[in-house]
Amino acid sequence: MGDSRPMIGTGIADILRVAQRISYMVASGLGSHLRRSGLRCADFRGAGLHGNGRRLVFNGAFRVASLSLLFALLGVCFSVADDDSNESAAVAITELKSFVWDFSRKDDQGFDGEPDGWKRATGDSYPSYVQYQIVARDPDFERNMLKIDSSTLRPWLKLRSQFPSLPALPPSIADMTVDRFVRIELDGGQFTAQSPSIEASRMYQYRFSADIMTKGLRHDTARAELVFLDESNQELARHSTVPRGGTSDWTSCQVELVRPPVGAKSMMIRIMVQRSEDGLEDIRGTIGFDNLRIEQYPQLQVVTDQTRGVYRVGQPITTTAKIMGLPAGASQIQFRLLDHDNRELASELLSVNHRGDPVSKDSASKDSAGVLAETAPRSVDSDVTWQLPHVDVGFYRVAASIVGKRASTLSTDVTFVVIDDLVGGPPHGPFGWTLPRGSSQVPARELGPWLSSLGVAWVKYPCWFSPTDTVAAEETAALLTRFQDNGLQTVGMLDLPPESQIAKYNLRGRRDLVAAQLFRDVATWQPLLEPLMTRLTLKVRTWQLGADRDHSFLGRPRLRDSINAISTGLQGFGQPIDVAISWPWLEEELDESETSWQAICRSSDPSLAAHELDAFLGLEESHSRGSGPRTWLLLDPIEKSRYDRDSRIRDLVLRMATVRGHRVQAAFVSDPHSEENGLLRPGGRPDELLLPWRTTSRLIGNLRKTGSLQLQSGAQNTVFVGGDRAVLMLWSAEPTEEKIYLGDNVQMVDVWGRVTELPVHPDPVQPSQHISIGPVPIFIVGADPSLLLFRMSVALQPTQLDSLLGLVQPLRVKFTNPTRESMVGTVRILTPPSWAITTPIRNWEMLSGRSTSEPFEVVLSNVAKIGTYDVPLQFELETVPPKLITVHRSLIVGPEGLDIKILTRLLRGNELRVQIEITNRSNRTQSYDCLLFPPPGRQYQRRFVTIEPGETTRREIFWPNGGELVGKRMLLRAVEQDGSRVLNYPIDVTR
Repeated sequence: MGDSRPMIGTGIADILRVAQRISYMVASGLGSHLRRSGLRCADFRGAGLHGNGRRLVFNGAFRVASLSLLFALLGVCFSVADDDSNESAAVAITELKSFVWDFSRKDDQGFDGEPDGWKRATGDSYPSYVQYQIVARDPDFERNMLKIDSSTLRPWLKLRSQFPSLPALPPSIADMTVDRFVRIELDGGQFTAQSPSIEASRMYQYRFSADIMTKGLRHDTARAELVFLDESNQELARHSTVPRGGTSDWTSCQVELVRPPVGAKSMMIRIMVQRSEDGLEDIRGTIGFDNLRIEQYPQLQVVTDQTRGVYRVGQPITTTAKIMGLPAGASQIQFRLLDHDNRELASELLSVNHRGDPVSKDSASKDSAGVLAETAPRSVDSDVTWQLPHVDVGFYRVAASIVGKRASTLSTDVTFVVIDDLVGGPPHGPFGWTLPRGSSQVPARELGPWLSSLGVAWVKYPCWFSPTDTVAAEETAALLTRFQDNGLQTVGMLDLPPESQIAKYNLRGRRDLVAAQLFRDVATWQPLLEPLMTRLTLKVRTWQLGADRDHSFLGRPRLRDSINAISTGLQGFGQPIDVAISWPWLEEELDESETSWQAICRSSDPSLAAHELDAFLGLEESHSRGSGPRTWLLLDPIEKSRYDRDSRIRDLVLRMATVRGHRVQAAFVSDPHSEENGLLRPGGRPDELLLPWRTTSRLIGNLRKTGSLQLQSGAQNTVFVGGDRAVLMLWSAEPTEEKIYLGDNVQMVDVWGRVTELPVHPDPVQPSQHISIGPVPIFIVGADPSLLLFRMSVALQPTQLDSLLGLVQPLRVKFTNPTRESMVGTVRILTPPSWAITTPIRNWEMLSGRSTSEPFEVVLSNVAKIGTYDVPLQFELETVPPKLITVHRSLIVGPEGLDIKILTRLLRGNELRVQIEITNRSNRTQSYDCLLFPPPGRQYQRRFVTIEPGETTRREIFWPNGGELVGKRMLLRAVEQDGSRVLNYPIDVTR
């Protein structure tokens, strides 16, 4: 420009003088204009002005804004000389792109109130009378700023006479300061508008965010979408914010990092207001959209040298971070190795080797959408490799993040597991997976060994392909052979025909793609399936009709004949087959005489809890004579989004344990790759429930649930035994410790597969292992199976002693010899001091497989209290070396059929109330003389109580100055009238 050269030579002091002149002219001229306009100083405090009497003063914020505006104008109006120095070249290296629609003046240069280049949907469902325009968030502030714009015109003209190169009109303060948004006013109907498209690249991933406001919505919801398009502008994928309804203030909604799908060339933003699913629409309501932003991020991917992330213990592990689209300035990768509890085990900061040259500043351009964005340097693949330190068995994550001043924080992670055998040989038992279509993430030759290493014993595999697809037939036959070579029980699944074959089945719609409809016409399906079945029935005998949870056969008439005909038709020229169908748990299984299938796969939604599954399986077995269809079931983990990790682990392990207590042939995870209910991440790498599932499958898969132990800690447990191996599973709602002797070579295995030795702690009374127990189950291995069975066989008879003080009562200890040899030893009862046993130690001898019962005589003293007692029973076995085993059993002292409940409460006035509630569950009337003894220093109180059969009687006793009794112990002594019982009941006084 002609007048630009003198300005280029102007020093910074001259520019500041110009800015000062502008401030003075605006302050003096604008102030008088404002006063003539009747505006108050208070109207502009938000714009950086304040008033002092009649004088209008600009504060620092407004001066800064004025200077910023001046420099912006100078940058537009005056040319800048080129500078090829290294410093300028460095400045030309730009950051990653960011595309923003904030609906300021740059997005509405046509002054029509609508964003430039946006297209609005039209049609019957999208009426034009729904208002759509750019408005200010604060209309009053906008009005005041427009008045300022009007008042600056005359001072600007004076300034322009001194600087002719300035624009004809002053810059708009309103455009600089007013925050605007897109407002939609509803009047019935829906609304959709979309932005111009902008370039998308698979070199990058994108984060999308939008500010959304709603007011007065009852049926409609508002959301924003990031849409990827191909070169023909056809939609490939969309990613939506969470729909918002009702009335909500401005909320930032985000779509986290997404990568454009294959074939994507461009992307756009779509804002939408949609009616409810039932078709109802709002007649009134307001929606706002603002700050629509697409941010570009590098592609950061972390991989390991084992693509599926499964390592054997001791195997070296290498992880590599692969980066695409990395800007200059981001030159390091921070690696962190984390365990299953996100504890950091190791870290490493490594430099990135850049192998690309940045683009020159001449390549910076305005995007095709008209959105000004900085252009990233040309990038090529970079990678950084980290050799991990040695790690033990367990579940791990490697987190990687980009470190650099000019790169936004970006991180990702990769999971892997380190496993050991736990149990020798291939997996056995009922636990397996259904492999959905797309399981080709693992090469066919590696799939069988990989599944076996993860504890999978059963596999369902979809096998429905076109009769002319000989390649698929050969590959499937080879894969099924490999499954069997690896010891996997294999089930073929006929779930869905190939897409090209669906039209031949004459279905009414996609909802009819279920087994009962697909197998309706034998003349249709038999020719299409005969080539497949002729080839594959030589490999697989059992076939499931329909997918998991396909309950379409339910309620079908003459089902026995239908399934029999399907089974016969599928055999064709192949081998005889067994057929399985799916059946919901909430529907009763048909009688054996009405069935012709060999297996039935049970399921429910939501999944049954462990105790519910136990009840359903028990009920089913009570109705079955053991010769009907074999029982299968689905055993999916509960939802990741609803439950914490430890709750999901406990639920899964307990249900797997329940299966081993019933006649269940197979239990399948229906989709191991499910992000919500699976064991693997969608890409096939380990997720946090894989190892708990594997550990449980390997440890108890071929064992039977035989019972449980009564433990002193109260921890819940299950004993599994098979052959010469036994496993004890322990868990407790609250952390506790159990001291118990289980053998000499005992180990603890947690759900992650980590093994810990449990040494025997010496003790003169009872040597024992000390086991820490918590909410997540643990497994005890190496325990002596005969020792566990012996512990479970011990019982007291009776389990309740009457409160007959001073009288002899019989008590017997029963137990069984589970070994193959004779057993000799002694048994001793350790009783409370208030009990007396005439002969506490008795000798015994027992043949293999036999049971015995040793008698004792118990006398309760006058101070013996009623309640439940823990009675230790000590068995000393005459083995080499001798073994001492302590078993704990519960024994109740008190009259049978009489329940006593006592509550204390401190009332107003410092009075203590003691409420005695006695329930008589016997068939005779009982009367008691109740004496309540306080601590020493107070007089006892007395009440007579008579309780009729089946009734409950209450008595209340009040004590003055009750606060003195809180925290102390009272004693209720109830003496039976016309009887010999005396009940001593201790009472701990509480508020």
